[in-house]
Amino acid sequence: MEDSLQAENTALPTLAVTLGAAIWGIYWWPLRYIEQLGMSGLWAVVLASSVPLVILLPLLVYFRNQSRNRLGTILIIGLFSGSAVTFYSIGLIHTTVVRATLLFYLTPIWSTLIGISLLDESVKWNRWMAIALGLVGLYFIVGDSSSESQPVNIGDWFGLASGICWGIAAVLIKRNPDIGVTVMVGWQHLFAFLVALTCCVMLSDSTQIPAVDIWIDAIPVMMGYSWLGLVPSLFAIFWASARLFPGRVGILMMTEVLVAMISAAILLDESVLALEWLGVILIISAGILEVLGSDKAVVVVER
Repeated sequence: MEDSLQAENTALPTLAVTLGAAIWGIYWWPLRYIEQLGMSGLWAVVLASSVPLVILLPLLVYFRNQSRNRLGTILIIGLFSGSAVTFYSIGLIHTTVVRATLLFYLTPIWSTLIGISLLDESVKWNRWMAIALGLVGLYFIVGDSSSESQPVNIGDWFGLASGICWGIAAVLIKRNPDIGVTVMVGWQHLFAFLVALTCCVMLSDSTQIPAVDIWIDAIPVMMGYSWLGLVPSLFAIFWASARLFPGRVGILMMTEVLVAMISAAILLDESVLALEWLGVILIISAGILEVLGSDKAVVVVER
């Protein structure tokens, strides 16, 4: 009877994480679609990061008292987590969906190394093994020099940077678990918008402001995805993460990789080479190995 009750108690959170990760797995689609409408890649990222703020900014104002005592820490977390979202978005546009997604999922490597160097955390064998598998997988994804392999481009670098930024943010969130979910999500997307706008200006994309008719076509697409999918998925994942073992959450989040790969293969006809498949397997194995040994740790899986 107890086992049946426990299964019922975990069924809904498990479903919430799985569906939330799946929604992130198709995050590339509205970005690519908006770009096809004629909006340059960076402006598409600016739009993608600004639309959720229509909902999140009022919530930040409402919960403003939660930010006052920890404002400095919250701003730093927001900067790195927001940068991770923006860099990941840019990566999805300028490199293959599979590469951008997997490069982000190298996060366990960076969070472990940061935890060792800055927080003097003890590391078990499984995390060292995860680092080794992840680095080898990284080589097979972007380091292979065969003629069939796509050369490393700016999208790959942004994908890699997104994982590093989220690794820093994850360590800081782990050290400050009392910060409210709404506050973190709100500041994350505010900084995502500011970083996207900064990248747009620095890379001279601001001189190519899209025409009004392009904005009219693009905004409803991003509003629908963000308000009906992205924002609810963020809160669903955080809600479920408080009710499941972190290891289970981490493994369920791998749904994002699978959905991204399958959807990109079907809709974009993205092919994955044999050595890249090996990299995929190694990076996913690294993520699973890392979370299996982290059930007692606080793990934040949303970005």
